[in-house]
Amino acid sequence: MLQKIRYFLFLAAVLVVIVVAFQNHHDVDIDLLFFSGQYPLTLLLLACSVISFILGSVWTMWRLRKREKAKARAKADAAKTPENDPAKGSHDTSQPTDAVKELGG
Repeated sequence: MLQKIRYFLFLAAVLVVIVVAFQNHHDVDIDLLFFSGQYPLTLLLLACSVISFILGSVWTMWRLRKREKAKARAKADAAKTPENDPAKGSHDTSQPTDAVKELGG
């Protein structure tokens, strides 16, 4: 359900960007690094939208991959701890517990 809402919002955002871009078709002067001249505002708006979408997607994939690696590392570390060692058991019987001490054992 949440995925469908996400797709709907994405399509609505794309539609808004396309409508705004094609309603602003005037030529504008641009001087940016090695780009200079007059370009249609439609082209600039669409190019900026596509570039920002690609950068956002790459950034999100990088962060998710980093998070998955951290989870896998934490899971591997948890499996290595002696508390989870099945040969040793879950209770350490070398030290008496408080209940055993109270009973005089």
